[in-house]
Amino acid sequence: MSYCVNCGVELGESEKRCPLCGVEVINPAKPYSEKAERPFPASAESVTHRGVRMITAQVLSLLLAIPILSVLIADLLKDGRLSWSLLPVAAMGFVFLAVIFPCLLKKPPVWLFILLGTVETAAFLFVVWVLVGGDWLWLFALPLTALVGAAAIGCYLILRSKRASVSLKIIVVLLILMVFVIVLQMLIELHLSGRIRLSWSIYAALSCGMVSLAVLIVSRLIRKNENVRKKLFF
Repeated sequence: MSYCVNCGVELGESEKRCPLCGVEVINPAKPYSEKAERPFPASAESVTHRGVRMITAQVLSLLLAIPILSVLIADLLKDGRLSWSLLPVAAMGFVFLAVIFPCLLKKPPVWLFILLGTVETAAFLFVVWVLVGGDWLWLFALPLTALVGAAAIGCYLILRSKRASVSLKIIVVLLILMVFVIVLQMLIELHLSGRIRLSWSIYAALSCGMVSLAVLIVSRLIRKNENVRKKLFF
């Protein structure tokens, strides 16, 4: 048997690294053997975490289903139809999709959470509109929700990109922000006055555009200086 040189844990031939501290196992007398019997399953920790998450999600789903059914039944018994119960049910459904549903997924990407949050918000706003009415949903609330979700997903994807440079990430985020403020004012003006009029968003968009241009010029100069330095010294 081998022993970890860092923490002293007894190791088997199937251990390439210490399972406790992660230090590489080096023993010329007993080299690593992939076919050797493992003292414990490699996926024990992930299976345990997965099981805990699933049980937690199931328990929370059951606890949330009780008030949902109670509210629906109370509304039906009182009015004979669903009316006021739609709002608390929509709110509890929002909690389920935002908190409990992710526990059922193994390792979902962040952009999927943002997309689900956007859809959840739109559905909740629709339920509120059904109850209170008004002309704020289709031309303002839903487009604004979609705008925020699209901007958040776009910023996340470009910031997480491994191929894009830092300067490119900054430029794309600024361009997304520039489009965001313009469309935002268009939605506000269209909802308040019934026509599109741009004022403050133009100044914000121009500021974003100027900063983007400055970042582009600086990145080009830095890249050019690096190429010159390489030609001179290498």
